[in-house]
Amino acid sequence: MKPSKLQLAYFSPCGGTLRAAELLCGQFEGVPVERVNMTCPPGALPAVIPVKKEELLVLAFPVYGGVPPRVEGLFRQLKGQGGPCVLLAAYGNRAYEDALAAAAAQLTRQGFVCVGGLACVTPHVFAPRLGAGRPDSGADLAAFRAFAEAVKRALAQPALCPAALPGEAQPALKPLKPVPRVRDTERCIDCGLCARACPAGAMDRRYQVDGARCVNCMACRMACPVGAWKFDPSGVRAWLEENFAQPRPVEWFAAGGATG
Repeated sequence: MKPSKLQLAYFSPCGGTLRAAELLCGQFEGVPVERVNMTCPPGALPAVIPVKKEELLVLAFPVYGGVPPRVEGLFRQLKGQGGPCVLLAAYGNRAYEDALAAAAAQLTRQGFVCVGGLACVTPHVFAPRLGAGRPDSGADLAAFRAFAEAVKRALAQPALCPAALPGEAQPALKPLKPVPRVRDTERCIDCGLCARACPAGAMDRRYQVDGARCVNCMACRMACPVGAWKFDPSGVRAWLEENFAQPRPVEWFAAGGATG
């Protein structure tokens, strides 16, 4: 089947994941795209976001600690009718580990058949030198095109089949590396935009952050109109740059055993 529409649902606090997702959607020429921004505070989205069987859901998210963002209830609004979905996991050149398998397991429970998954490198939010300029117009774009063609072939089969994706569907969660932050009270204009933008609901109106809920997504910093939030990722950045500087290629998997 040729999908009647792409439903692009994305979590992208800093924009890198959305850029990669748009690149992927562009490989399905002639298919209209409807976008759903899931980088929202709790309660901002409808309780149910239906995706018709003849549509293709493209779910794009960044990888934090080897899994999708640990935001309570994230993506649960998406409801399938036995139709297809593909996944895009964006990561900062360290590893995507269990992200594809975990997301596929959730969407399968919600009525989708996950026919493919792609993991690509985007600039790391704490170490922008890692993944700078990616995905690029060379090998990255070629891999996106190959993945899209494999997905089209999977959709053309008489019955949808799930892709075999690497990783654990229910992985043990690792602690996220702490990143010190401070709010410049002299610069802050007390507008509350940062607290309202937090997709994890980790910040209250007094700007106190619940460390158990915060996923270090930087949505608060991006929302601040005066740059009052300061993060110090120097420790994490040094560790990343020392151990994960070698560029990693795009990896993808599609139904029927196709990989790239």
